[in-house]
Amino acid sequence: MRIAENIWLLEASRAKDHMPGFHCYLVKDEEGLTLIDTSLPGRGEEILNEIRVLGYRPEELRRIFLTHTDMDHIGNARMLQDMVACKVYVSEEEKKYLTGERKRLPKKAEMFQGFLAPEVLIYPEDLGEYQVIPTPGHTAGHVCILYRDCLFAGDCCSTESGAIAGPEEAFTEDMETALQSLKKVSLYSFGSWCPCHGMPKNHLEP
Repeated sequence: MRIAENIWLLEASRAKDHMPGFHCYLVKDEEGLTLIDTSLPGRGEEILNEIRVLGYRPEELRRIFLTHTDMDHIGNARMLQDMVACKVYVSEEEKKYLTGERKRLPKKAEMFQGFLAPEVLIYPEDLGEYQVIPTPGHTAGHVCILYRDCLFAGDCCSTESGAIAGPEEAFTEDMETALQSLKKVSLYSFGSWCPCHGMPKNHLEP
């Protein structure tokens, strides 16, 4: 699904087993291809196939930007990294979940038994046209990623019936902070919300 010029919501990320949501997004930029989040495990081959359908080679996938490291965002990162040798980036605070310095909510932690995490890098200060915006609350190191007119929101928000909603409280570490982050990022100038859960939405629409 084309969101804007050279930006797509990957159908493969939301179609498997007829489960809605769990979106990831692909951007064609000056570095090659950049993937924002990777959806649930088991969808890596579909993601690569869709890259082919769009007319690109999987090897053109240079980078994966993770909004955070919950399973429905990091799920295919290691597989894609192994297949095409792309770099995977996270925030410094989010990396601590992977090293064990931070503990996940119990209902999240059980999903990671036996999970092989990717090798990750910390976001550099300069990412060119991309802006990494700290939006803690859902997790301690959650970020949104602003690229041109699109805000890739991860789980900072969702869309429900065409409206913006906050993250799901049961899976959010600090709901008060999460809502403050959502309020902060909503003041930025951009055209489209692109969340993991729910369909993209025009920022200026009620």
